[in-house]
Amino acid sequence: MERTLRAAAAVEAVSLVILLVNVFTVHNEAITSLGGPLHGSAYLTVIVTTLLLTPAAGTRRRAAVPGIGGLLAVRRLRRHSPGD
Repeated sequence: MERTLRAAAAVEAVSLVILLVNVFTVHNEAITSLGGPLHGSAYLTVIVTTLLLTPAAGTRRRAAVPGIGGLLAVRRLRRHSPGD
């Protein structure tokens, strides 16, 4: 599950950067059509995976932040892992 969260967080962040660069430069419809659903799916995957992984409300709130929530959730989980 943690590997899924890390992958989805990376896809969420990278797809957001690609979408923003596209909007502020060439605004290619093909990139928007592919990147939008990809970003949305990654965002939902981050939220659901975080809900399944941890009951900690702080981590769940971080995961809900659009764009970088997955990275924030991964960071929070690393800091507060049960092995510490």
